[in-house]
Amino acid sequence: MKTMHCIRDIAFLLFWVCSAPAVVAEDTPTEKSRQEQAALAVINRFTDGQMKVKVALSLEKDAKNCDRYAYSATSDELTVEASSAVAACRGFYDYIRSKHAGYCGWSGSRFQMPEDMTQDTVTMLSQFRDHQYFNVVTYGYSLPYWDESRWDQEIDWMALHGIDMPLMLVGAEQIYREVFYEMGLSKAEVDEWEVGPAHLPWFRMGNLAGNTFDGPLGEEWNRRQRALAHHLLDRMRALGMKPVCPAFGGFVPKAFTRHHNGTTESTGWNWIPADCPNYRLNPGSTAFVEVGRRFLQKWEQEFGVSKYYLSDSFNEMEIPSSTATLTQYGDSIFKSITEGSAHPEVVWVTQGWTFVYQSASWGNEKFKALTRNIPDHRFMALYMSPEYGPDKCWEQYKGFDGKEWCYTMLPNMGGKSFRTGNFSHYANTYLTNLYASSVRGNCTGYGITPEGIENNEMLYELICDAGWTPQNGIIDLNKWLKQYACCRYGQYTDAEDALLHMLCNTVYSTYIDHPRYGWQTGTNITGTGNALPGDSFYQGLEKFFSDTEALKRRCSPLLEAELIELVALYVSGYVEKISAKVLTLADKPEAAGRLIDELDDLMTDLDAALELHPLCRLQRWEEMAVEMAETDSVKKRNARNARRIVTVWYGHHTYDEPVQDYAARLWSGLVRDFYRPRLVNTLKQRLGMLDSFDHIAFENAFVAAAPVLSEARAVEGDHIEFLSALIQRAKSVGAMAERPDAPAGKSFFQSESVQQQINH
Repeated sequence: MKTMHCIRDIAFLLFWVCSAPAVVAEDTPTEKSRQEQAALAVINRFTDGQMKVKVALSLEKDAKNCDRYAYSATSDELTVEASSAVAACRGFYDYIRSKHAGYCGWSGSRFQMPEDMTQDTVTMLSQFRDHQYFNVVTYGYSLPYWDESRWDQEIDWMALHGIDMPLMLVGAEQIYREVFYEMGLSKAEVDEWEVGPAHLPWFRMGNLAGNTFDGPLGEEWNRRQRALAHHLLDRMRALGMKPVCPAFGGFVPKAFTRHHNGTTESTGWNWIPADCPNYRLNPGSTAFVEVGRRFLQKWEQEFGVSKYYLSDSFNEMEIPSSTATLTQYGDSIFKSITEGSAHPEVVWVTQGWTFVYQSASWGNEKFKALTRNIPDHRFMALYMSPEYGPDKCWEQYKGFDGKEWCYTMLPNMGGKSFRTGNFSHYANTYLTNLYASSVRGNCTGYGITPEGIENNEMLYELICDAGWTPQNGIIDLNKWLKQYACCRYGQYTDAEDALLHMLCNTVYSTYIDHPRYGWQTGTNITGTGNALPGDSFYQGLEKFFSDTEALKRRCSPLLEAELIELVALYVSGYVEKISAKVLTLADKPEAAGRLIDELDDLMTDLDAALELHPLCRLQRWEEMAVEMAETDSVKKRNARNARRIVTVWYGHHTYDEPVQDYAARLWSGLVRDFYRPRLVNTLKQRLGMLDSFDHIAFENAFVAAAPVLSEARAVEGDHIEFLSALIQRAKSVGAMAERPDAPAGKSFFQSESVQQQINH
């Protein structure tokens, strides 16, 4: 037996050496050259090769292994010295923004050659060794259908924003299949366990299982995901990133115990009924370590060796009351990782959401029990987050008792479109609190763990900047706002200054938990949503559009994208107010009917505005899902899964679940074909204008129809003129709601000046 273990250990060592790109020391010439070339490739794509840049990984990291960069420029060449490829990209990006010469975002990027390139040397030392990115559920709300091209854009975005520790969870399901097949399970037994692509995060964390969630994934999905995982890991490792890959958390198909001894328990979840449980192995069973070890062995044989592996066993579910049981879980997970991985210093990473969200059920003693037998440098918690839970919750855990941890921001739940977040807190307060804490412990990292991305770009830019600010440095928001406007919009007039400061004083002055409008929540159409930006927001946006002609002359594509989102919030707030007012008109059926018609038309206009945005379109989301499939049946299933996750969420929708309408997206397609007809018919039913309206049947039919959408109203004229008219239209209908017997103004689409340009 000892001989077999020696042979296995020697094989692992040889495999680790052969898999050098994943773990080669950063100071070897080969790896250094590789990273320099990878950084230059990112920079060249961003600048379209227009700028002469020299990158040299010539700087050493500091005593805490934190990255640094230094940049300087002559009249014709920028030189960036750094301690890693990601630090070099971040240094380049900071130089470009210091010159107001560019911006990299999800809705688009901008670059122009600086008029004066010269720059004396500027240096920066990060305060953190690790810059982490992604939440497990980002893989459901934003990432499930991305192809190589979209992922390549995101990896460039990460590098330019100084992110070097992304979660990389693509490709795990095929590896699990291979493990379970070897252990005697049939394809049918695994098929009945799996879920569709967008629901994989909760499947991976043990919250649910079963192919009522548009599963199973199928062979073509797994084949494509395997190839995609290779591509992503190659790119991340070339940049010197530290991808956090998947590890076993104990979850197995229900059929597993028919083939192996060892008990399982069903796992329930806080958020949906307990009729679709996953199953978790008892941590004391030999099968727990065996499955985890086999999984990582196969993972590394396929994808190479990594240092960091993610395993979560208690996400939003009951925490064992016994500290002995928690220790057993910790020991089994860590043993499966160390025996399965060939990396000599492999680290178990876990999401710290459970420690915040369920802090009352944990406490320091339970955390210490979970990690009792794990060396401090072999465990990392991703602390999530200062927006939720007790203030400075890490202090409850005594800085995680010497274990490594990352301090991450969670600025978005579900990819919701409403803008929220306290700018001054993200810029300075959160990190000031961390630095000042006497029980900060071994905080090695900083990051962003949003549930959904491709939204609220302004806030993400600020959060990334805070992670690359000196410990005693303070972000001056006035200067930051000017730089943001100059870099993204291409100019900073008094109007932009007023607009951005208005945002800081309204939507960016506080954090709203789960913001959405009442009309986005099923039958709750009563004006009780919490996504109301306030009068100052409405007045500030109206003022910005007061000189439409001047705005049209200076408006850039990225400013237009920003304005579409802001106007959508403006109009949505009026829809909230108007829909609530309609319900007070039961004794005035004629006025109520006219107001509902106007509301219907206003929401169609809102949808037309969102159709102009590069991201805010349901059709784009569903097309990505369809393009990930090869056969018609899988295309249909993927589209249905994509539509389900942003609407009803649940697998077999029969009643209002807590997660229904959770994503709350302001997207074209969703507004015109889902929110609008549901709202209009619900209002009519409540006022007795319809005998009945079965909203559950309507919602299920909408999901089943994917990816078919009605045609959006077309905007053939000037977009800024249209947005300005839409603001006035919303005000007009809002005034009508206050005086239901007064006439309302015409829709933008009803005006003679544009009627000939419209193709309904």
